[in-house]
Amino acid sequence: MRSAPAKRMGSSMPAAHTGASPLPARILFVVAGYPAIGMGHVYRTLMLARELRAFSISFLLTRESEPFAFDFIAAQYPVSMQPGQGGLAQAVLAQKPDLVINDMLNTDAAYVGALKAAGLPVVNFEDDGEGAQLADLIVNALYESKSEDRQGRLYGHRYFCLRDEFLQAEPNAFRPGVRRALITFGGADASDFTRKTLDSIFDCCRERNIALSLVAGPGYAHKEELEARIGELDPGAALLSFTHATNVMSQEMRGADIALCSAGRTVYELAHMRIPAIVLAHHEREDMHTFARPRNGFLYLGVMRNFRPDRVLRAFSRLLEPGVRRPLYERLCRFDFRPNKARVIAKIQALLPQT
Repeated sequence: MRSAPAKRMGSSMPAAHTGASPLPARILFVVAGYPAIGMGHVYRTLMLARELRAFSISFLLTRESEPFAFDFIAAQYPVSMQPGQGGLAQAVLAQKPDLVINDMLNTDAAYVGALKAAGLPVVNFEDDGEGAQLADLIVNALYESKSEDRQGRLYGHRYFCLRDEFLQAEPNAFRPGVRRALITFGGADASDFTRKTLDSIFDCCRERNIALSLVAGPGYAHKEELEARIGELDPGAALLSFTHATNVMSQEMRGADIALCSAGRTVYELAHMRIPAIVLAHHEREDMHTFARPRNGFLYLGVMRNFRPDRVLRAFSRLLEPGVRRPLYERLCRFDFRPNKARVIAKIQALLPQT
């Protein structure tokens, strides 16, 4: 089983008869990261791990996860891969955690049931599967349509956790004229919306002297093709800039008047930075993330299985008009995500065994 060198080990069991302080509780993050689902789960768990740094933290990646996800986590925390043989629950229990946090989309009842049968508290993020019914805490911030039907079920944007960099970032002011647009479609962008969107709107941006910033994540598989296309369109780099695998997304959003993005967590970060955006869903699951709608400051184009450059260009041209963009900007100003992370972390810590 591939694993990164452990940085620290720990157990929640108190040291016997030595007078030593109990070792910190062990929290295991079970995460998936591969092109079909993107890198959002990896980013979120790393952010949560930093908030829970008083405990012993380790990661377990599902076997379908890509090496880039492993390497990204291994730079910061002990991480291992699910073995090729045996179930996920078996791999989790072998790590002897005190609490398990799953961030891998839908879980099944057999998996979560096995963890609960072993007496483990279980926290699931972005889970709408059968296993969610057995977990102690569900945090589904991206699903606005559901309500908290009972204790431990947290739905909606009030539970979206901003990364620290955004807590310190100053939201953008409204400008009647658009000077810069941002294109970013997540950590993987398996559909290559980044390059397709660039081709759709570049001529319009050149005519209006609008700078374009393109940001792709570490899982983006079309980097060389995109760089070649940028060289063809803008050989002097007068309008286009490209950033790959940035660690400071808030800096990329500063000064942007418009964004084009997918329907994941980036939508909430754009809302925090006060950037009206055109949103394209990669697939039906993203279509369920209904925060990205005009009532909240976004133009939503739906699932773009067959990319429509004409629709993207029409939406972009429309958003250039101050009379369209200003009301969307004002709707974004209603939201304050800053208190959310503390609220979620408190819920998680309440499940840890008391020593």
